Amino acid sequence: MSTQTTIIDSSQLPLKMLILDAARKLFAEHGYAQVSMRKLATTIGYSPTTIYHHFKDKKELFLCLTEETYRDFLHAINEILAVSKSPKDALKNILHTFVTMGLENPNAYRVGFMMETDLWKARDSHFEHNPLGKTMYDRINSCVKKCMTPDSTDEDILVTSNSIIAATHGLTALLVTYPNFEWGPVNKLKKQVIDSAVDSIV
Repeated sequence: MSTQTTIIDSSQLPLKMLILDAARKLFAEHGYAQVSMRKLATTIGYSPTTIYHHFKDKKELFLCLTEETYRDFLHAINEILAVSKSPKDALKNILHTFVTMGLENPNAYRVGFMMETDLWKARDSHFEHNPLGKTMYDRINSCVKKCMTPDSTDEDILVTSNSIIAATHGLTALLVTYPNFEWGPVNKLKKQVIDSAVDSIV
């Protein structure tokens, strides 16, 4: 992986936004472990001290970025739920939107959903620092539960929900990672992966 640092023009953006935009790009390109506050400072042409005025450490900066991404997805989910006529329609629209937003914001998607870090080591710690992510996850689970028969067990609901999320994330991650691969029409691909998975829920 390249370690080359690109200087970003800092003259056109408010400083905090500049820091976040540069950090998102660095995390997406180099990974969490390879990004330091010093590297970020060099990228935007400021001293590390300037960044510490806005973020106490790399962890806080990273979590701010993930929270921003989860907030955008959650807002989209809530809008879909407010107008959908059925749980299956809502679920399909949510998952289609998930893929679309990932493709429109690939760096944000990489940071929010594809980044390997040391922040979530324990099994139950993944949502410890991202309550918006948990709310988003719970909204999708709730949709899946409403699509299933009343006698479905909690385990059935969990496995079904996670399998649908895995299929959607897998598709998004592939499209983001290999944008130049010949996937065919993306809308048709999304429909085949997502709609088939949702329609199979019983």
